[in-house]
Amino acid sequence: MNRLPTSPGRMASRGRKGQRGVASVLAVFWLLVAVAALAAIDVGNVFYQRRVLQSVADLAANAGAQVVDDTCSRAPATAIGSAGANGFSTSVAGNTITTSCGRFDPTLYAAPSYFAASATPSNAVQVTVSRQVPYFFLGAGRVVSATGLAQAVNVGAFTIGTTTASIDPTVITGLLNAMLGTNISSLQISAVGYAGLAQSRIQVGDLVAAAGVGTVSQLLALNLTAAQIVRLMLTALQTTHVANANLSVALDTLQAVVNANIPGSQTIAIGAVNGATGLLQVGFADTQSALKATISPFDALFVVAEIAQAGKSAVSLSTNLNLLGLATASLQLQVIQPPVLAVGEAGKTPAGAWRTLAHTAQVRAYLSISVGGGLSLPIVSTLLGVTPLLSLPISLEVAPGTAWLQSTKCASTAAASNSVVGVQPGLANVCVGDWPVNIPAASTAFSCTQPATLVNVPVPLIPSLSLLKITTLAAVPAVVPAGSASTLTFDGIAGNADDYQSVNSNAAGHVLSNALAGLAASISQPNGLTASVLGLGLLLPLQTVVAWVVSTLVSVLTPLLNALDLILVPVLQLLGAQIGVSTVHDISLTCGQSQLQY
Repeated sequence: MNRLPTSPGRMASRGRKGQRGVASVLAVFWLLVAVAALAAIDVGNVFYQRRVLQSVADLAANAGAQVVDDTCSRAPATAIGSAGANGFSTSVAGNTITTSCGRFDPTLYAAPSYFAASATPSNAVQVTVSRQVPYFFLGAGRVVSATGLAQAVNVGAFTIGTTTASIDPTVITGLLNAMLGTNISSLQISAVGYAGLAQSRIQVGDLVAAAGVGTVSQLLALNLTAAQIVRLMLTALQTTHVANANLSVALDTLQAVVNANIPGSQTIAIGAVNGATGLLQVGFADTQSALKATISPFDALFVVAEIAQAGKSAVSLSTNLNLLGLATASLQLQVIQPPVLAVGEAGKTPAGAWRTLAHTAQVRAYLSISVGGGLSLPIVSTLLGVTPLLSLPISLEVAPGTAWLQSTKCASTAAASNSVVGVQPGLANVCVGDWPVNIPAASTAFSCTQPATLVNVPVPLIPSLSLLKITTLAAVPAVVPAGSASTLTFDGIAGNADDYQSVNSNAAGHVLSNALAGLAASISQPNGLTASVLGLGLLLPLQTVVAWVVSTLVSVLTPLLNALDLILVPVLQLLGAQIGVSTVHDISLTCGQSQLQY
């Protein structure tokens, strides 16, 4: 069947209908584009407002963290004030701000916040800000909020035991040479040089930069030789931003130690982790918080020297110790356990352990006091033709004392700020008795079993044979109890008179005088002394010998032993060891080092 041709009018009508359909589709498309564009404006505004609020929350948290304490008395107002200064007003309808003090600790609290509100000791402030953000095109709007948390810790740094007070610089140099194996001349470093080094400070961050690492944790993980650590401290001191009054003197002193070319390949850990031996014990969950803490390069130098010497044979102090010009004392020292520097925050962990803990060294000292002329025992002089010399062998072991950062308080001024350090002095054992022929290894327990040889006159040309020998019947031990724990409060000013404080001031001379009193009582008893000539037994009237020895002990040695307060105590303090007393050196208190966590 043949179809009739379509008329032109009908064809035009169909074209117009097709165009109308395309136009409708295009209209719907562009309407959707417009709606999407308007929605994007609203969504973009929401994200913009969230960024603004996040900035407000972060700045407010940082401000509050700088004044946070366990009472949370100042932090909320400070945080709210910061938010207001950055354009967030709580008087505007829909605007809210909440603040909370607590503790940030990734090792204790669950992710993602790692924060526990109201936990103590408080070290963080969390701020949440909310605002009603209207939609321009999509409806009534929505509530946008942001949370910021900043951690700020008060960083305390301290040691227990180490001090340079009243110490002859030749003694300091002698100890360093003995422990480090160097040969520093006593002319190279003066008392002023050591004092300048002791008064100087370097930041932990200076050590991080000098070591070429990126974080405090990486610094603590290093194991370096003693020579490398001293060179590291020199570089840190050269580049530190800490204002040191005697910097040039301190640099010269440390340079002299570096130039001594400390021998040995033994490595020393920078970080004392989990009770292991190391230079620094950092009491932070986030070790980066210690970045601004300062330490004393002098204290660190002696800790390094003692770690290098720990567990080895006793070393002799090359410089003789002179007691009031009437007697001399030779001294050998053995480091059983080195001390440690402590840097960290105050308070205890939930398990009850102190977060920041330092301890003194455990040291053995072998002291021999020899009294020169002026002693007279007529019967001995008549029979033997010699004037006997009196000697007194003493050994002692000082167990570690401990100190912990109990609390800190940061105020608007350093003078009003303070840190409280708890102290527990260590036990000390004193023995009046002969030393072992070979001083035992550090791992051997301290003992007091050998009688004391008070007089020994060797045969000329045959020193191994005694012309006259007088000994006690037995060794005389004495114990200095550990004593009870005490607290010391230091202000926030570094370098002033309260930087060194002590508890239980029971000086070494007094302890040894007490041991001497026991010795005098012991030898006064029947058979308290044994005497021999050429090893053939007693040829002297016993009562005369006893009377002479006791009289000499009381009249001569007692004041000499008291003089040990000025000699032995400072030497032991250099090593961070003390008898019946604990001296805490408060190095620094760095307040409000805030860090934004999220």
